[in-house]
Amino acid sequence: MIDVRRLQLLQALGRHQTVAGAAEALGVTPSAVSQQLTALAKETGVALVERQGRRFILTGAARVLIGHADVIFAEMERAQAHLAEYAEGRVGAARVGSFATGISDLVGPAVAALRSTHPGWRFEIVQAEPDRTTEMLRSGELDIAITMSSDDLPPNGTEEFRIDPIMVEPFDAVLPYHHPLAASTGLELAADLADAEWIMSPPGSPWYDCVAAACHQAGFRPRLAHTVHEFSAVFALVQAGLGVALMPRLGWTGLSAPHIVVRTVRHTARRHIVALTRAGYNAEPLLSAVREAASKVPVPSVGPLTVSGGDAA
Repeated sequence: MIDVRRLQLLQALGRHQTVAGAAEALGVTPSAVSQQLTALAKETGVALVERQGRRFILTGAARVLIGHADVIFAEMERAQAHLAEYAEGRVGAARVGSFATGISDLVGPAVAALRSTHPGWRFEIVQAEPDRTTEMLRSGELDIAITMSSDDLPPNGTEEFRIDPIMVEPFDAVLPYHHPLAASTGLELAADLADAEWIMSPPGSPWYDCVAAACHQAGFRPRLAHTVHEFSAVFALVQAGLGVALMPRLGWTGLSAPHIVVRTVRHTARRHIVALTRAGYNAEPLLSAVREAASKVPVPSVGPLTVSGGDAA
């Protein structure tokens, strides 16, 4: 590898034509210039200067090398400028991982907004399930993970990871449009839903565990009628009148189906959405943008989620 400091000496010699002039320009001794130029000639394996009296004449090889040096130093100056902009938060690059509904409602809108407010930033979005995010952060596959808090992650973070809260996401009741409780503006988990047929994910999954824990705390065990993996399948079964479900708010906001209502539930299940990073990593400006997106997540209205055929609540 060529030492760029020696390239700088060669560049100065080309400008000033004497060792003394180059030394004065760079604030070093003439002997240091001579020694470093000799070392550079050994690095490159070509003669770089020819002496004519007290002057040094650059060889053709030296002029070729100086042409590259000009480009190298210009790029280094640009790199320093970009680093300064990065330190000020004006430019940067980050790989952001999130679970699917977090991408649609939080990360996607946040990155889209940052294209206008922070055009010097580049973001790559990667779908990453919560159980993989810590390992992906450790390996450098991700810089920021929008994920759900868990027992493995203390609320205040660890020496290895930093945790920043994003939102507390409630679970809302999804009901058939003609359900007796469809007109209610707010439901009570135990009083209204304990006897319902439930549509849930398989036991042991995070969604199931979260809902089952809330029901257990409310004093009942949900009567599991149908088991599905996808939120779209929940909508299809609810629409058919085959049961009710508690869905995380980010899960239903991007879906649409006729004859379904979504209602808030008191004492419902909740999950904490957080930004997870390596302990020394600064999550801005994405963190603020994701929080802004979270503040705009829709809440259930008093009417149906989607109604077809001119029905009214």
